[in-house]
Amino acid sequence: MWSITAALSWLTGRDELIEPIEPAVRTPEEILSNPYLPSVLDVIVVKSMLVKGLKLPLELIDSIVDQAEYWPHTSSEINYATGDSPFYTVGYSTTADDSENELLLRAVPLGFLKWPPQDPPLEKARNLHPTAVQPSPPGEQFPADVFQGLMGYPVPLVTHPCRKIVFTTRSRDQAWGGDAQDHHTYHGSWTWFEAGLERWTRKQGDSPPETQMQPSLALKDLTAIYPPVVAENENTYKYDHQLLPSENLKVQCNKTAVHETLEHTVVWRYTDDMDPENEQAAAELASSGRGTATGDGRFVRQLELGDIVTLWGKTRFPGWANHVESVKVEVYWVV
Repeated sequence: MWSITAALSWLTGRDELIEPIEPAVRTPEEILSNPYLPSVLDVIVVKSMLVKGLKLPLELIDSIVDQAEYWPHTSSEINYATGDSPFYTVGYSTTADDSENELLLRAVPLGFLKWPPQDPPLEKARNLHPTAVQPSPPGEQFPADVFQGLMGYPVPLVTHPCRKIVFTTRSRDQAWGGDAQDHHTYHGSWTWFEAGLERWTRKQGDSPPETQMQPSLALKDLTAIYPPVVAENENTYKYDHQLLPSENLKVQCNKTAVHETLEHTVVWRYTDDMDPENEQAAAELASSGRGTATGDGRFVRQLELGDIVTLWGKTRFPGWANHVESVKVEVYWVV
């Protein structure tokens, strides 16, 4: 397990020099609208300063950092408007290959600064994003310290380190259909986005699971947790995509029958505590197009080191189409 002492040793042993930077003076409005996004190195430096300069206990330092939301993050994004078409369409059409459940984006594994570890970087390897992993039942999980050893920086051994996920979508539906009273509202919408989850687990095969010491970090070895996987027959499995939206995973739906592309930013925090059984809270979330059970923070709190957040595009019923211009997922975690 990494300690502040180990972090200082790691910090002072780095080849590059840390040059002091004259801080820019910004107004409170500028700070709120465009907050500084620290790197892992920034967080370690600040913690080290608090330890050495103010002699604060580590528990208080961790609390200060959490309250300030001074967390590193990764950002994964695809812009579909740069190709031959202004958007990517999820939904029914005359083309048989079109689907109503499509993987749109795969984030960097939680706690990793980049992935895959080899070239090209994730943001340039666009073929990694729309490739859903082969459905298979999840196996035994790797312990958190296994992923900690693969990250290359002094991350604390926290089983559930995720603090915030920010989803940003630009999209619209087919701009017609649905009940007239639902037009230009989030009611009656059958085009939406859902969060998913993938992780590396020990698999059955030539070697016993207990001899698989660490994950391969290969795309082909990922296991889907959400959407859930069910047995199709004795030897094959399939994704279990429900007809209705999963209210605990539904990130955002499009407004019904709106011609303009709209941008939605949805933030899930580990401190969210809306009761899914509270009708008023559920109605508040539904009125903004979110899943009625996405306000309790459970998804964020249960993420583990190495977990991968995914984003799926969804539609239901003939004629409905989710025209996606761009999607983005930012994942913040504690160091």
